[in-house]
Amino acid sequence: MSSCLLLEAAKSTFSFDPQIVFMRISIKNSVVFALCLGCVSLGSVFAARRNHISIRGNLIALSDLFSRTDSIATPFGPVEARLVAHAGGAVAGKIYTNSREALDQHYALGFRVFELDFDWTSDGKLVLVHDWGRTSLQFCVAPHVFSDAEYTGRKRCDGLTQMTFDDLYQWLHRHADALVVTDTKGSNERLLSEIHDRWPDIAPQLIVQIYRGSELGGARKIKPRAVWFTVYKTSYPAWALKQVKGVDAIVIPIAQYRQYYDPALMARLRCYVHPVASDQAVQTIQSLPGIYGAYVD
Repeated sequence: MSSCLLLEAAKSTFSFDPQIVFMRISIKNSVVFALCLGCVSLGSVFAARRNHISIRGNLIALSDLFSRTDSIATPFGPVEARLVAHAGGAVAGKIYTNSREALDQHYALGFRVFELDFDWTSDGKLVLVHDWGRTSLQFCVAPHVFSDAEYTGRKRCDGLTQMTFDDLYQWLHRHADALVVTDTKGSNERLLSEIHDRWPDIAPQLIVQIYRGSELGGARKIKPRAVWFTVYKTSYPAWALKQVKGVDAIVIPIAQYRQYYDPALMARLRCYVHPVASDQAVQTIQSLPGIYGAYVD
């Protein structure tokens, strides 16, 4: 019996309110749950060896089955964009810049969807940063988390212009047809909560990425343009993606395309791969069955 079927069997055996599930599982069902979890874990070991899918991803997905909330898909319809400018798109031969120049250049080239990375300064300011190690290199300083004053006051040694979320907010108001795909190495819950509280009016220009099924409700709460499910952060397994309802697209690392390839899933949801060099984007989309678009550097 496959791990997916065991999960479904365990789920159908339980009768629970998601908020108090572990208080209401009977001894008999606890045994069933433990057996299923053991089978999933054992199966995941072999799957991990074959397909490089982590055990952690399977356990996260298992947890999500008990906290899943149904959510409607976006009322706006699918996003009509084959290409997404990854971290704003490469500029001056540099990738992962999340810079104003990257946005301006790729907007001028016709891009209208931009994936951008967000993190917080040491004193809590939301800024456009892929990670602080890479950002420190862009500023030619030792790796560390910047304060707001340091981040906004320093000059980058690559000559590009760093941005805060407030800067992006103004840029989006000047480019009303642009959409931003959110990404964070930090807390997605914190990111969505801050956007909801401080910048709710730009939510229709945001495509919120989630990393696990349990984040869907929080993502829909801010009423974004769309919600996309990306698997890179949690190694969310392919079997679990089939259980996810209410997302508008899935995003997978191109190196893991074969282990996620599923004609039925890709017929139901648009699928993007990342990262792809800009000069290989069209060929990549055309050569991979089921792939709708790509995040391009």
